[in-house]
Amino acid sequence: INWSLPDELSRDPLFGAPDNDFSCRSESHPNPVVMLHGLSLSRHIFLSQLQHKLNNAGYCTYSFTYGAHRIPSWVGGVRAMRDTAVEIADFIREVKEKTGAAKVDLIGHSEGGVQAIYVPMTQPGIADIVDHNIALGPAIHGAQYYGVTDLFYAGGEATRRLASLALRVLGCPACDDMATGGNIFSDFKNAERIVQPGNKATIIVSTFDTLVAPEVSMIQEVGVRNLIVQDICPDDKVGHGGLATDQTVWDMIINELEETPD
Repeated sequence: INWSLPDELSRDPLFGAPDNDFSCRSESHPNPVVMLHGLSLSRHIFLSQLQHKLNNAGYCTYSFTYGAHRIPSWVGGVRAMRDTAVEIADFIREVKEKTGAAKVDLIGHSEGGVQAIYVPMTQPGIADIVDHNIALGPAIHGAQYYGVTDLFYAGGEATRRLASLALRVLGCPACDDMATGGNIFSDFKNAERIVQPGNKATIIVSTFDTLVAPEVSMIQEVGVRNLIVQDICPDDKVGHGGLATDQTVWDMIINELEETPD
């Protein structure tokens, strides 16, 4: 079996993240921006295009492929999310240390959006060094996978446990973690507070997202900004995957980073 990156993927226009330049400094945008990709993706796919845009706009951006099995190492975000939260926290600390920045901003799409909220909530010291955390279509309140998770409970808790076992045997504990009843779902549900004090959280959703419905993403806590793409651009029919590559969403993200939402 050839586990290397498919040539067709590397030639795709959506593929290819910029290098992590730890010598980058920006007077206008002093916070380095850590980009967190989605489920079964990598630093090079989808969100990488926004990373290029932010670099061109004067931001210093950083990314890595988290949550990958050893083989294939280019498919990320599939390992258990509690474990990868530790991995992401280490990367955030590395970025802060190597850049000398006081604060770090986080941008995550899908599972990466979940981690942009989850890591500051659970990992020691991370909330203190995060300024903005921006999440695109995160499954905060339980991913439903087009209704498939309803079948998990067809036979009650017994079939839910079987579904969990199956997903983990298939190599995607993260798929189970984000689903209703999963570990991350439960951690959010039981948290006294999801968004940590001092963090400026923004959730960006689309009414055309059929994978993660807006109400699954939104966090109803004081200070959290829940933004709907169609409130800004009613004709934008962006879906879940497109949240990472949509121009309107990109403009919304930059407005949030610069705290100029209007």
